[in-house]
Amino acid sequence: MPELPSATAAPAHATEPSDATVAMLRRFPVKSMLGERLPELVIDERGTAGDRLWAVTYGDGKLGSGKNSRRFRRTEGLLHFSASYTANATATAASSGATATSGAARGDGTGRPHVVTPDGSDLRDDAHLAELLGADVRLAREDAVSHFDECGVTLIGTASLHALGRILGDTEQADARRFRKNILLNTVEPWIEEDWVGREVAVGDEVRLRVTKRMKRCVMTTMSQRDLPEDRRVLKTLTADRGMCIGVGADVLTPGTVRLGDTVRPV
Repeated sequence: MPELPSATAAPAHATEPSDATVAMLRRFPVKSMLGERLPELVIDERGTAGDRLWAVTYGDGKLGSGKNSRRFRRTEGLLHFSASYTANATATAASSGATATSGAARGDGTGRPHVVTPDGSDLRDDAHLAELLGADVRLAREDAVSHFDECGVTLIGTASLHALGRILGDTEQADARRFRKNILLNTVEPWIEEDWVGREVAVGDEVRLRVTKRMKRCVMTTMSQRDLPEDRRVLKTLTADRGMCIGVGADVLTPGTVRLGDTVRPV
């Protein structure tokens, strides 16, 4: 089953060959679940609007994740659920043979997301979620404490994925889905996005970001997700060759909308 129906193709853009451009946009309404591909993303003061705004939440307040920490509890199988807001809920359900619920989900990310379970059916309610995961959990919206691990907008370049694929000894680039970034950039030079740390970056005509850090990755990069198999080499290779890092995180300086084909450049 594909993550979601293919997004609209990026429009042709008159740029210099060295310019990075937006190749793919993703939003993950529920933390640690699969998300949605979109033709544009709204970026607000918090970060990617609606991204990781919801989480599987335990009675003690811990959030369902692929790892254990003070805030998170490892919860098996979350990467076999997918979540989307109204704009894509009907299409997602149709592609899986399910019927979309009317629910409270809204495309702007303010309502409860539509969740599709591992068998392709709609998640009915919190009781259904608790039954499927075998734990006392509910789907809860972010409150005073952000669900983000670190940054509200994340980026990764295609050239970096090709470089990682070569390090792994594969014939193809590493799969971008493993790294769960919001913005996939068409790039020529591997790791160029890491050179932007500490700099302001213009994304299209509206959005300005400050790239703050290289993003450390965790065991989630190795886990299977629907049509993507487990691959334990990924984290070991990143640890040995890249300090566990791939891609970058950014804070929002100027909100706006990011669209496929937008030019991305340090300013």
